[in-house]
Amino acid sequence: MAFSRRYANIKSKKKPMFKSKFLQNNAIVMIGTLLGAPLGYAFHFVVSRQISVAQYGELQSLLSLSIIFGVFNSALGYFAIRHTSVFSANNDWQANNDFIGYLQTKTIKFASLVLIILLAASPLLAKILHFSSYTGFFVLSLATYISTLTVAYGEVLRGWGNFLTLTIIALAVGVIKILSGSALAIGFHTTAAVSVSFLVMSIANLYFAKVWTKKMVAGKPGLQKSESIWKNKYFPEANIRRTATKIFFFSLAIVLLSNIDVILVKYFASADIAGFFGAFNMLGKIVLFLNMAVIGVMLPEACVDGHSGRRLNKKNLLRTYGLMTLIGFGSMTFFYLFPNFVVRLFFGQKYIFETQLLWLFALISYLLSVLTLEANLSFAKRDFRVVYFLIAAILLMVGALAKFRGDLREIILALIGTLLAGYLAVVSLNIINEKRSKFDKN
Repeated sequence: MAFSRRYANIKSKKKPMFKSKFLQNNAIVMIGTLLGAPLGYAFHFVVSRQISVAQYGELQSLLSLSIIFGVFNSALGYFAIRHTSVFSANNDWQANNDFIGYLQTKTIKFASLVLIILLAASPLLAKILHFSSYTGFFVLSLATYISTLTVAYGEVLRGWGNFLTLTIIALAVGVIKILSGSALAIGFHTTAAVSVSFLVMSIANLYFAKVWTKKMVAGKPGLQKSESIWKNKYFPEANIRRTATKIFFFSLAIVLLSNIDVILVKYFASADIAGFFGAFNMLGKIVLFLNMAVIGVMLPEACVDGHSGRRLNKKNLLRTYGLMTLIGFGSMTFFYLFPNFVVRLFFGQKYIFETQLLWLFALISYLLSVLTLEANLSFAKRDFRVVYFLIAAILLMVGALAKFRGDLREIILALIGTLLAGYLAVVSLNIINEKRSKFDKN
């Protein structure tokens, strides 16, 4: 009996592996990302072997364009997380429900207009970027439209801290993408055919996100529709249209900075260089994918702190930087030691070309991820001056790649210099604002 009581006391005092909710969420998202990353790379593993190097360069350009086309999705996501994280902090389902109804009404109208514009511009874009077919652009436009309708549901899950559900959805969608993409690549051997997998994936993502969000809301009391309760209660001084415009330009800058490099290389360099760059860049983006998962966990907390006029918890900021640096330098070391093995594993023998440069692509992604982190910290504090610094970095990147495009090494060094300059500028802005904030309080 005494032993039983003693055992019960010991059991009750057992501490969880991660006492911090922040670290728990990071663990969930990181495990999901590590499980999902092989699915994403399996897609490229199969596709790159079924199409030519030049066609794979087209696919990489199309993937980058899909993200750039989806800039409204990114802006919508930032807008939604900024609000839903505040509703979550106050456990206010009524305000959350009203906000989503408002957001979806606006989204459908704008997304329909964007779809028409993209469909009309597809032939011109295909010609400018020397694509073999503009079918991919048509399919991509439809996928972008469906993805836009998904954003609000996904950000409700993120804002309310339901990272496990988000992870499950991401894994399910990843499986659907690899199955559909592989079948299309094996059957048709063209970028245009493979692009249909983006459409299939976006439809599945919308279905899963919508179903899970409705399950979260089901059974919550007091969810009758009412007008603007969320704005009057939590954002009475905010000009919604002005805020949305600022967030759009912030998102546009982030999206362009993260994806325009592939488009610029496709435009300035030869088709084969673009293909090799696209493949190596895809491997380097492992760092960015993992680090963006860490940023995604940090952002809701940063938005709540920014809304309340507080600074982000320094301990969690250090944890974020620590995780990102561990991922970045771990990947750089592995790519430096085993470049041929990594390239041959994912893309095959035909991509063995200057593989000694592979670790620098991990460095590029690390610099891009810490720059994105600092930009997101500015966003959370509603300091949109950071947009000017991001635009300057984009223009510097365009100029650098226009001048230094002779070979792969020149292109890499131009990107490293651009991203390093951008990071130092944005982190300086945040440090200055931090010191100014302390001075004002004193």
